[in-house]
Amino acid sequence: MRKGIVLVLMFITALSFANQAFAYEPQRLFDIEMYITVYPSGTAMVKINAKLIDPAFIAHLTNLNISNPQSANNEFQKMVYSLIYRNFKREVEEKSKEAMIVIPETGFIKIGKNWTAVVNFKIYNFLVEKNQTLQSSVYGPMRFLFKNHVFAYTWKKLTLVFPKEMYVVNLAPAPKELTENVAVWENGDYLPIISITFNETVFERERSNTTTIIPFEEFLNKTTKIITIKYDTFGGVVYFNGTMTGMKPQQYHIAKLIDEFNRTMDLIKFDIKSTENGVTFSGEAKPMLQYKETMTKKTWNVTVKLPFKFDKVHIVPPNNQDVVMVSNKITENKVTMVFEEKKICGPGIVVGLALLPLLLRKRRR
Repeated sequence: MRKGIVLVLMFITALSFANQAFAYEPQRLFDIEMYITVYPSGTAMVKINAKLIDPAFIAHLTNLNISNPQSANNEFQKMVYSLIYRNFKREVEEKSKEAMIVIPETGFIKIGKNWTAVVNFKIYNFLVEKNQTLQSSVYGPMRFLFKNHVFAYTWKKLTLVFPKEMYVVNLAPAPKELTENVAVWENGDYLPIISITFNETVFERERSNTTTIIPFEEFLNKTTKIITIKYDTFGGVVYFNGTMTGMKPQQYHIAKLIDEFNRTMDLIKFDIKSTENGVTFSGEAKPMLQYKETMTKKTWNVTVKLPFKFDKVHIVPPNNQDVVMVSNKITENKVTMVFEEKKICGPGIVVGLALLPLLLRKRRR
């Protein structure tokens, strides 16, 4: 077997997972550089270098460090653990059922000078075997949660080191640099799609079957998108399901759809399945709610944000027969519904209040 790397770009170079039309605002707390070393087994060793760059946090920790260095160090370490490691771990767990993160007994988080840190851990099944190739089990855009806001998990540099005795079938997006067994990306917010093989025959076969990825907007434009929405006034939950038909999705489209639903909806549960002609999906989410209660009725003003425009939106009335949908409005990316429930005791209270002055007069007499 020959040494070195022969790169076949199965996806167009211009593609970026961080598509501007659907991108989150980048995180600006840390400068992040990632180094991922992949072993022949598919396990990856991950090292993340993080430097705090937010002026407010730097000032706070610096002032605390003057009076209590240990407390400042502990606070920074907790910050790195929560934001750098936990955000990364959540993305891996949500994107892959096979991948598993394991932290070392020692040297997990090392704090350096000037509010810098190094985070070390392993990802088992980072690459998994498929058709005599090792392929990414986790890939796509990454989110960075901070103070109940969602940002992009932006990094300045991602360096990927492969085993030397292998062939690269696919890297997407294409790296900025590729030398020997090292690929480098700059200024991104994703984990790239990777496919490698140690078999030259398999490499040649895969190269002959190369295809070009279809951009996400094109997939949206070429599919008929239908969604059904039902609101439960008792549980305060929106149940939804739907289909997108007209084009067989690629792996990237599935990953992007999951990310878009997560971005726009406060999901409790979400399932998506690929079909030969599209996708089916279902889930539960918490909508935006304005609730009002008067002496005569209860009113729920419910707003559901959608990740993109659907061709058809069906609204199913509540199971509770006492609750009536009095209005609904469907705009490009939003559904607004108003539900009302009349109070049985309302008329009685009104009559009682009307008779109260008469009763009081009789008492005075």
